[in-house]
Formats: sequence, C-alpha cells, structure tokens
Amino acid sequence: FHLDALCEDGAVARTRIKRDGVGRPRTGYVAVRDRLDYRSLAEILAMELGETPAERQERAERAGERWADRILASDDSVTEAPVTPNRSAAGDGIDECADRIAGIFARMGFGAELTAADDGDGSRRTILLHGCPVRDMARAHPEVSCAMHRGLLRGLLNAENAPGGSAELEPFVEPEMCIARVIGR
Repeated sequence: FHLDALCEDGAVARTRIKRDGVGRPRTGYVAVRDRLDYRSLAEILAMELGETPAERQERAERAGERWADRILASDDSVTEAPVTPNRSAAGDGIDECADRIAGIFARMGFGAELTAADDGDGSRRTILLHGCPVRDMARAHPEVSCAMHRGLLRGLLNAENAPGGSAELEPFVEPEMCIARVIGR
C-alpha cells in the first residue's frame, strides 16, 4: 500500500520484470528522479494572461467560455454523470443543463454532485465540487483557474440549445470543496 501511494505521487514508477520461465511477470518499482513539475509551467502561463489579477481573471473567464464551446462541439454525451434527484416539470430545462454541467465537471475530475433544487420553482441548482484537479494552481492563482472554471460553467449554461441564465462559483467553501450554482432565467 505504501508503494501504491508513492506511485500515485509520482515518486516511484511500476515496472514489469520479465521472467524466463512460465508465469506472470513480476512487478518491480523504480525511483523517479528529476521529475519535471508542470506546476511551474502552469504558473508561468497564468502570469502571461495579464499584468493585473483583474486582467488575468477576465481573460481566464473568456478562455473558459471558449473551452465550453470546444467541449460541447467535440462530445455530445456526458458519461459519469452524477445521480440526479427527481426533476420538477417547471425546471426541466435547467435540470437537464445542470445535469450535463455536473457530468462534464465529473469527467474533469471534480467529483461533482448535483443536489436537489434550491428553490420552489426549480430554477436554481447547486453542484458540489468535491475535489479540484488543479487545486494547487487554484490556491496560488484563483483569478486564473477559478475564473476559467467559472467561464466554463457560464459557457455551458449559455450555449446554443441550453436554457441560459447565470452561474456562480464559490471556490474553497471547505478545504476540498467548491460550490457551483446554475440559475435559470
């Protein structure tokens, strides 16, 4: 189990040791040296978005909206969609859209969980994001990664054939959880 944790951290790599005789190959482990860290590249790219946090945020939100267009154009199905509570007839459009958004965020590694409707008319949905796949970057530069995810959220909600409305993202309401809100028109 300890080696599994080291493999997940990238400090150790699993290898297969070929046997001369019959039987399954043995599993070996090799220490990983001088692993390149992409966090520094992500930080450099974040800083290239603009001189000020406000400029970086605006550009990151636009990038998120463009990303939404690309996601929707390349993949019309949402696998790994979270279980959705019962839908109300009044909020079918926003429910379907929130379900789709939660599915996309789940595929991205957020551990998305769509909750029941927040209000009586079903026009407001909450998606709990239990784990951010770019957590370190989000803590260091929320004006970039959180803004990009907010732009993605808005882009998915306001895409063609989507119900439209507004979207909110509350980063790190708990150490390992963010909250996305999808509000229909």
